[in-house]
Amino acid sequence: MRPPPVPLAWKNLAHDKVRFALFASGIGFAVVLMGVQYGIMNAMLDSNTVLIERLKGDIVLINPNKVSLLFREGVSRRRIAEVEGVSGVKSVTPVYTEYSIASLRHTANDPAARTNTRRIRVVAVDPNADALDLPGVTAKDWQELNTPGTALYDRKSRAHPDQVNHPGESVFGKLEPGARTELAGREIRLVAGFEMGFDFGTDGSVVVSDRTFEKWVREPYYPAEPMAECDIGLVKLDPGADPKVVKAALEAKFAAGDVLVLTRDEMVSREKSFWWTNTPIGFAFGAGVLLGFVVGVVICYQILASDVADHLPEYATLKAIGYTNRYLSWIVLQESLILAAAGFVPGVLVTYGAYLLLTEITGLPMVLTPGRFGLILGLTIVMCVSSGLLAVNKVKKVDPADVF
Repeated sequence: MRPPPVPLAWKNLAHDKVRFALFASGIGFAVVLMGVQYGIMNAMLDSNTVLIERLKGDIVLINPNKVSLLFREGVSRRRIAEVEGVSGVKSVTPVYTEYSIASLRHTANDPAARTNTRRIRVVAVDPNADALDLPGVTAKDWQELNTPGTALYDRKSRAHPDQVNHPGESVFGKLEPGARTELAGREIRLVAGFEMGFDFGTDGSVVVSDRTFEKWVREPYYPAEPMAECDIGLVKLDPGADPKVVKAALEAKFAAGDVLVLTRDEMVSREKSFWWTNTPIGFAFGAGVLLGFVVGVVICYQILASDVADHLPEYATLKAIGYTNRYLSWIVLQESLILAAAGFVPGVLVTYGAYLLLTEITGLPMVLTPGRFGLILGLTIVMCVSSGLLAVNKVKKVDPADVF
């Protein structure tokens, strides 16, 4: 039996262009709903891993009890120093972070007006170690950081809630080179800016030298051995060294279990897992994605069921002249795939625009990566095909005798 001369799937949907546009917009709405919810969820998780991704190293060493950067558990500097002798290791750099003790005062010129004190993430490294990837920070800026009491500031710190009266200001006030304020109660001078963004624990970040960190942040609270532990041991490998081989060697060296050896990607996954399982992020926004999927299934099913009802005589005629239920079902599934394509293209474009807008408004890193693009596309196809499988039952029940 030869197929019909005109592809029925496209003909059935496109005979009324206005109606087809409405069909596509319905599917597009579901795509936007899924995409934005999924994007916000990933942005919240990504905001807590930006620092890890900025580390310029191949392997990281942390305390096994440190389930998140937010917590204080560190690794002994003596254990970190032992890494230097492992084959394939070029260097190891201690990285320090502080989330709870340190706070940054408002940057008002008059010290008496520096009333606001906000929590800030303090990151400390040796300025000469080339340990952090901070675009926009020059070699001169890093050298200036060797002067005690200087800091690099995050231009993407949380914005002031009243941007009408405080345009361009952060919750810390105006952050600009030369500005003076107080970190942990002691005066510092801002040198240059970088972009990292705030997270769940803090409103922004500053990067200081390990010397400034010792005197300003750690020494007042840990006077005996302020730098006995670091939060991360950042390992750089020799050119050509196999990361898997070096990682295995380090794991064997720290077989006692007091140091956890991870690749940078593994640490990113570990950090995201903590926030996924210990906060409502996964449930809240995962439910939003599921809601968008269900809405899309309902919309697509209503479209296909309505289209089948409108073309019952055509389906009955095809059935009467010998076309099988399988072939007619394939026509409906083709319609569902056409709807998926027609709705996904505008939907994903609107989603991308929403990502840019929400990134600008909130400061959260909403990025449409190829993997996330593929997941949204896959959900859209499954959504429409599922609806098509439900609508197929109407075609199978068509009886030419009843229609004519």
